[in-house]
Amino acid sequence: MPDSYEGPVRILGSDGTLLTTGSAVLERDDETGSWRGVLQTLRGNAVAGKALVVVLEIPDGLRGRAQLIPDGVVDDKASSQVAGLSEPPF
Repeated sequence: MPDSYEGPVRILGSDGTLLTTGSAVLERDDETGSWRGVLQTLRGNAVAGKALVVVLEIPDGLRGRAQLIPDGVVDDKASSQVAGLSEPPF
């Protein structure tokens, strides 16, 4: 299994509804036995600036449940810290 993923993701609600898309850098976190990373989306969308539990889906169709923690907005991009809550999607 890979130890990291960098690229496009789909952000889904807990019911499977597509909330938005973005770009993520994700990696395994040996300290917690889970995974973590950073998500960037366009500002003003359904997840920007919100603390949410979502499902991240990578292009291969693999999914992982995660907590998003708002991390700020620069120009037209909103960033969130990602804390994995399930098996990693990579």
